[in-house]
Amino acid sequence: MFKLSFSNAKVKDAGYGLEVNGKSLSDIISTMLGTKVGSNYGYGSGLPTFESSCCNVTVIIDPQPVTTEIDTGEETWYHVEDMEEDKNEQYRQKVETAETEE
Repeated sequence: MFKLSFSNAKVKDAGYGLEVNGKSLSDIISTMLGTKVGSNYGYGSGLPTFESSCCNVTVIIDPQPVTTEIDTGEETWYHVEDMEEDKNEQYRQKVETAETEE
């Protein structure tokens, strides 16, 4: 049995076949099956072919929204930009306080 599983993958299909994380899904499958290695494949490559007259194949495409959670135990942000803004403001206040104390 062979199993492919990608979580939080970048997926694209512009009509030429599905790409997962920038690589052709068919190339990934052929490499996994051992019928393609790099640029070697097909007749004359010395690589085996894969064939089954009784085979279960399952493909599930389950798009998910991109989510972000940054939790420091004291603060939680759901956007990197918000965290950066808060950290910049905290740093600015710390610098101003230090300058005032001098």
